[in-house]
Amino acid sequence: VELTHVSFSKLIRIVDENDVNKLINNQYIYSLLEKRKQYYVYQCSPEKLTSRYRYDVYVKYFYVKSYIEKDNYDLAKKIYLSHIKAFNNFFEPDGSKSSPDDFIDNFNILIESIKAEGLNKTVIPISKTGIPIDGAHRLAICLYLKIKVPFLVFDLLDAKYDREFFVSRGMSDNYCTVI
Repeated sequence: VELTHVSFSKLIRIVDENDVNKLINNQYIYSLLEKRKQYYVYQCSPEKLTSRYRYDVYVKYFYVKSYIEKDNYDLAKKIYLSHIKAFNNFFEPDGSKSSPDDFIDNFNILIESIKAEGLNKTVIPISKTGIPIDGAHRLAICLYLKIKVPFLVFDLLDAKYDREFFVSRGMSDNYCTVI
């Protein structure tokens, strides 16, 4: 593999198409991927997958920190919901979440699950340039808990969800200052 971000990572296994579908756990993202006979799953420290183009990871990290430490939770919840509203107006395309409560409940369940079991049932799909395509919630949790992150590299366009993206869609600049 000629990708530079793989150089700081460890190859942990090779999987087939059926396993990838389960590991990604997002049918929409899976449908966008070019199918291959085998996929290389790498692992690295979560810091290596952070990017200014995924500002939402930092918002989610603040929420995780506040939730676990029980400090500034009300503010973290407001900021988290503000960025979700700016991102998708509380609606996931697969219909799994369609209200602010759905997002909070699912995130809290995910935090508790990863705290208890680690991140061994899913992977973070990233672009060739190392930008996460999906999995910002999982990445933020792993950042806080200092858990290594399994990832797969795909030839998809980079996601560009930087601070300006969220502010331009209605997230308070004051909230961004907190983050």
